[in-house]
Amino acid sequence: MAHGSNSDTLESRLEQFCYCLKQLTAVLEPTRFLMGSPGRIAHEQVEPVQQGVTGDIMVVTVPANNLIAEIAAPLSLNAQLWSGEPRQLGYQCRRVFAQHVGRYDFYLFIEDDTTIFDPSFFRKIAAFYRTHGEDKILLPNRFEIFGPRHHGWRAYLDQPAFPNHRAPERPGPAELTLQSFDGDVLFRKTRDSLSGAYIITDGQLRSWMVQPDFHAPDPAAVAAGLDPLELTQTPLGGSLPIYRPAPPNLDFLEVHHVPNRLSALKSPSEKLRAYIHQILRERLVRMQATKGQPAPEA
Repeated sequence: MAHGSNSDTLESRLEQFCYCLKQLTAVLEPTRFLMGSPGRIAHEQVEPVQQGVTGDIMVVTVPANNLIAEIAAPLSLNAQLWSGEPRQLGYQCRRVFAQHVGRYDFYLFIEDDTTIFDPSFFRKIAAFYRTHGEDKILLPNRFEIFGPRHHGWRAYLDQPAFPNHRAPERPGPAELTLQSFDGDVLFRKTRDSLSGAYIITDGQLRSWMVQPDFHAPDPAAVAAGLDPLELTQTPLGGSLPIYRPAPPNLDFLEVHHVPNRLSALKSPSEKLRAYIHQILRERLVRMQATKGQPAPEA
């Protein structure tokens, strides 16, 4: 708690951590399986299918008070322990990127309670940079699932961010588009630079490595009260314009904040429930109007 960790139980945090790793490895694992049956369950057919997107995962954490030892075999985990200030772990992740410069097309930073479901995630990013160039940054939208046990709504976070979490204003088109299977996807320029994850290209990493605050936070920013944990999540220090999928296309590129904790806080939860009740009332009115029944009183 002294370093900003949440108060969830060890069992809950371990479950979330393993869940996030499992989803990430499933996206990056080069082999998929096609399953079927010729009619007898004992004779199932399993065929390996190769995919074009592969990658490696490195877990960067502190030597003590981590969950690495709690993960049971046979899951293999590549971990790097770092004895520096825990709230500067993001800077150590950057140093890991720098150690591997030139080896990958993309470098992904993602928090340990956040994950990716979409197998097309990296292909979408590649398409964006092929179309619009690497002088821009593309960030995913972060969402939580809000609602009771039997029904959920996606609640997207981080926009607008607190003023001290916003990146500088940079010149660039206000909107960009990318052609998708169901039409143009709209992206909007934003100063909201936090999403629990960022992805940069190899060329962007090379440019970032020469910036003075790449390996450690700017002392002036820390002295001004800015949190290094938040500072480290703004790719290239905010030197490039940042784009996210716009509200009509929020789910085009997204990551899931697995604890679903922020949307459940008192004030957001109250506002979300009020909107949900309003939506359900309007839906009921439409249904009863279709059936010719009188509308219910609110």
